[in-house]
Amino acid sequence: MEGEITIKDTTASPAPLGFLGLGFAATFAGLLNMGMFSDAAMVIAMAITLGGFAQLFAGLELWKKGDTFAATAFTAFALWWFSYAYILLVTSVGLFGSVMPTDASFATSLGWYLLFWGIIATLLTFVTLAIGVKLITIVFVFLDLTFFTLAIVNFGMVAVLPVAAIITLLLGLSSLYLGVALVMDEVGSKLIKLPVF
Repeated sequence: MEGEITIKDTTASPAPLGFLGLGFAATFAGLLNMGMFSDAAMVIAMAITLGGFAQLFAGLELWKKGDTFAATAFTAFALWWFSYAYILLVTSVGLFGSVMPTDASFATSLGWYLLFWGIIATLLTFVTLAIGVKLITIVFVFLDLTFFTLAIVNFGMVAVLPVAAIITLLLGLSSLYLGVALVMDEVGSKLIKLPVF
């Protein structure tokens, strides 16, 4: 059409950054729950910087690109990581001067918190089926299972914690893999190319 201007989006995809953010935060949360280390400082740092900010930046950039699903998922889960970091700061570090005591009622509250996030994550998992990249669905299934198993732990079935820890670690590792694979796929590396299914 005469006088029509077409603008081509040449900006990079922020999705790999989002998946790397999720991957690092979940990997360290899984390692903490596996007992590989006992200090929550590393998890708090990863939750804020990578789980939080990296996914928030990715979500906001995907919003600009018109990707409603990715913008919503990355931004919402970024805010989840910020809220989780806040909970850890209050209960393990003493954000306001003293460590908030945790008891059975706190664990139950945390269980409900995780359960509802698991429900939302599961609904978003159904959306991933339309994307066509199976590995994104796999990451989301691990995310769903992470929320649900951690909710079960907080509802009193502490014996499930080792399973929840392994699932959280698998979530982190699969997300890290996906982030790197998406970069390699976009760059078109001839030396190493990781399949994303």
